[in-house]
Amino acid sequence: MILLRKFKIRTQLLLTFLVVLLPLLAGELVAVSSFRAGLRDMAELELTNIVDHLYRLVQDKAEAEAEISCLGNEGKEDLLACKTRSIRHAIRTFRVGVTGYPYIMDSKGNLVIHPAQEGRNILGSRDSKGVMFIRAIVDQAKKLGPDDVGTIRYPWHNPEDAANVPRMKILMFKYYEPWDWIIAAGSYEEEIFASARDVETYIWPLILFSLLLVAAVAYMMSRMFSRPLIDIVEAANRMSAGNFDKRVKGSAGTDEFSTLARTFNYMAEQVREKTEDLERLVAERTGQLLDSQEKYRSLVEGTVDGIVTADVHGIVTFVNRGMKEMLGMEKDEVIGSQIWNFYPEGKEQARTIMRMLRDQGNVANYEMELNGKDRIIPIRTSASRLFDGQGNEIGSFGIFSDITSEKALQEKLRKTQAQVIQSMKLRALGDLVSGVAHEINNPLMAAITMLHVARKKPCIDDCPNAKKFELIENCHGRISKIVTHLKDFSRQTDLEMVEMDINLPLEDSLLIAGQQLMNLHIQVEKSLDLNLASVKGDPNHLEQVFLNIINNARDAMADRETKQLTIRSHSGEIDGQPAVVVSISDTGKGISENQKDKLFEPFFTTKEVGEGTGLGLSICYGIIVEHGGRIDVESVEGEGTTFHVVLPEFSSSRAKETKGE
Repeated sequence: MILLRKFKIRTQLLLTFLVVLLPLLAGELVAVSSFRAGLRDMAELELTNIVDHLYRLVQDKAEAEAEISCLGNEGKEDLLACKTRSIRHAIRTFRVGVTGYPYIMDSKGNLVIHPAQEGRNILGSRDSKGVMFIRAIVDQAKKLGPDDVGTIRYPWHNPEDAANVPRMKILMFKYYEPWDWIIAAGSYEEEIFASARDVETYIWPLILFSLLLVAAVAYMMSRMFSRPLIDIVEAANRMSAGNFDKRVKGSAGTDEFSTLARTFNYMAEQVREKTEDLERLVAERTGQLLDSQEKYRSLVEGTVDGIVTADVHGIVTFVNRGMKEMLGMEKDEVIGSQIWNFYPEGKEQARTIMRMLRDQGNVANYEMELNGKDRIIPIRTSASRLFDGQGNEIGSFGIFSDITSEKALQEKLRKTQAQVIQSMKLRALGDLVSGVAHEINNPLMAAITMLHVARKKPCIDDCPNAKKFELIENCHGRISKIVTHLKDFSRQTDLEMVEMDINLPLEDSLLIAGQQLMNLHIQVEKSLDLNLASVKGDPNHLEQVFLNIINNARDAMADRETKQLTIRSHSGEIDGQPAVVVSISDTGKGISENQKDKLFEPFFTTKEVGEGTGLGLSICYGIIVEHGGRIDVESVEGEGTTFHVVLPEFSSSRAKETKGE
């Protein structure tokens, strides 16, 4: 009833009559629908019965063939022909509706028995939508059991049909597997629903007549009630236009409309008085609003950040003083310009920001650049969309912060970090001098010994000392490899990402640290998966990470009885995506739970004073984060620690494919 109050009386009366009439009309429609459903069920039952009857005839024929096997050659042909004729006769005598009929085909689409097209192959036939419905029937029929009946509906255009339009056809079928026969019977749906259409022919005129009758009655009754209200509506319209002197006539009676008129006149007087009071109040509030606007204007103009608004077409509509100073332009140079003129990447960058606004609702702390008058300005922006009171989008709003100083500080920190990394490398090289000396001295001593032996037994051809000279060459090669790698490792380089095998920097780190581990009697166990996918990274920086973790493990096991370093490379996951993992485990003193949370903080170290700066793992963590990975730590105090360096796979190609295996 509340919803009816939104309409005029005439409409309310019409809707009231419809509320009464519509259930009756709905009942008629439901009856027609039920009648149609019953016709369809009866048609499907008739088709099913025909198919079942033909299926039993085929089974009888199969039994007849069993009898034929016991007869002589003279009786076989007559009995088989008789059974075949009986099936063909049955098919040609059956009719479904006006034009429906049964037929039999095999699974290759050959029409075995058909009223008009016997012997034709129809496997490739398509319906009016281009669907190969015969192939669909064959595929479905082969899946049916002996007691199952399949059903298919498809639009079919019969060239002999006078209507010359596709009509929906329903087909029921069964599959007789011993003979590979599909027994089918079908009919057009419009023939099935012919009776329902006849009923609808009478129903719809009756419904239309009922609706017209309801409309006429509603109109006549509304005329009886609407006229007294017209005067009240006219008076109300004049009041809405500001004329409060108009009064409604006919208020002297005792009926409901007279009472309404008297009440309306009283209300008009009250509204006139309240309006005068409201006008005085509006004047006061307007002055207060102007003061508030001036306050907020001062705040916007006084902020050091740039504030910009643009309409839905990207045209700048407002800039504050901070934005003008940031760009180095005057107000009239900015307002009216397209916002993407100030973006280095132009309109495409503006589209990217708008996509982010529509997807996320707002943009926060998004770093980009602006084209200033004399320079490119790095900025950090937060933006949102603007809407009017009706919820319609009218533009966008952005706050721009100049981060030139912040970028300069970040660059200074990056250079400082690079210097720290270089210092760590040099410190590592200093720690490894004794190991390198052993690595170089051993092959040199062997080379000198072999040369001494070779000088005592010189030869020209077929030299018996050839293997000794070959050994000298291998020793010198190892010396060259160690020295070259130390030079490469000690060189300061920027981050250069390339596709690589994670095992290479891992092997190189062991090449440097190997002698020191041997000197401390630390047993190294390697288990490297040579079939790992490649990663994208900087070999030099990753080697620094692995070397730092190995050196920490070495220091942790210095005074332990059991000294074993286990290094594995294997597959894993990062954020649900395939990843490559390097696990480095030691049998050192371990790390407590309190220390584990602070492990990657700058200047935090578990070593004694003077033995570490606490920057190694912090820098390693930063390097791995730059590679898109992470470092996980597992440790049991008193038993040992395991570091897992996890990096995302660069591609699905495996290392062995890269190597040509």
